[in-house]
Amino acid sequence: MKFAPLAAVLLLPIATSFGDDADFGRYGIYEQSAPRAETVEAVTTSLPLEFQKGDRIAFVGNTLFDRARHFGHVEAAVQQKFPEQQLVFRNLAWSADEIGTQPRPANFADVEQHLRHERADVILAAFGFNESFAGDEGLPAFRKELTEYVGGLKTKAFNGKTAPRIVLVSPIANENVEGVPAADLNNERIATYTAVMKEVAAEQGVGFVDVFRPT
Repeated sequence: MKFAPLAAVLLLPIATSFGDDADFGRYGIYEQSAPRAETVEAVTTSLPLEFQKGDRIAFVGNTLFDRARHFGHVEAAVQQKFPEQQLVFRNLAWSADEIGTQPRPANFADVEQHLRHERADVILAAFGFNESFAGDEGLPAFRKELTEYVGGLKTKAFNGKTAPRIVLVSPIANENVEGVPAADLNNERIATYTAVMKEVAAEQGVGFVDVFRPT
């Protein structure tokens, strides 16, 4: 028997028991029922971040962080630098997410509801690469959407007490590889979107990390 049919047979009882047991519903985070954070006064985020013991750090945004979940380099580096802080990380990023386009399954809770569920104290948000394909014509919309997005996040008490500290993370640079001149095609656009992210971060009083130029 091939592996795929065998796996399907082995997993069928598990899938059936999950579907039939209403108790498993309590583990879901649903848009229609998940609580939302209360609105509070925003705080200014300065760099370098200063962590409090037990801080809960959430990654949101696009593929930059979504793929990072497979390796753990960021989390390991931060934990190594702050070994006594007992920090907690949660990765809520989805590949291909844009600020204004975040498709999810029906009744799937949105990012703010997940941030509330995870009681986020610190939010690292990676955007800008997917949006950059709109070119110069897309810059005004990107600036507006990013401003509104950050403005919404920074006034929510996801941890149940205080507003989060927020850091925007730019896209990384592309490189030319054999057959794909990605750097030549994309980096000029990415640079302009990175510049807008830096400006919005300053205007909104949140942190900004430029990983475009070093890469």
